Amino acid sequence: MKMDHPKEVIDPIEAMQDLLTSIWSEMCRMYDVDAHVPDLPLIFEQVDLSDACIAAEKILVNLLLEIMEDVGRFSPFYRQPPRAFGVMSYRNPRTQRVEWILAPEGHRRWEMASNKLEWLISQYRGIFRAVILVEGWMMRSTPNDPQVLAYCHCEPPHAIQLKRSLVQKREILCDSCRHPYEMREVLEG
Repeated sequence: MKMDHPKEVIDPIEAMQDLLTSIWSEMCRMYDVDAHVPDLPLIFEQVDLSDACIAAEKILVNLLLEIMEDVGRFSPFYRQPPRAFGVMSYRNPRTQRVEWILAPEGHRRWEMASNKLEWLISQYRGIFRAVILVEGWMMRSTPNDPQVLAYCHCEPPHAIQLKRSLVQKREILCDSCRHPYEMREVLEG
């Protein structure tokens, strides 16, 4: 008799937060920085999740740019050029704008982290898009709008924390079931 074992259930948001915390801790150790993990809007600034490989690189670049800002005056890294952190500027031929990208040594140094980010993004890009969108709305919302847990129609349902007004307007759709997130009363037993 063959028994099917359930697959390990992964919480993509928790997995991403754990990975970002791990990468940030390693960067802090490497560059002698003592700082908290940046907020999601900074980490995902100008990140297009449609291409997981490019998105992973941009996330790493954003983290490294934040690390550069947090280096203390008495650190040996204080006067180092961006290349010492594994990033370099580049003029995008399409937009003619100067952008930051990983330098070749940055690619080598952060390859494993980039691969993990790329895999998470390719598997759960819809959830991450929703989280980034909601995070932006949460930052712009009014202080009198309490946060609530909202659930989609998937089995098992995905739960996200949103401002009550966003749930009531039914603006946030689940990427999997395509239904809006809704508040549910939780019965305490």
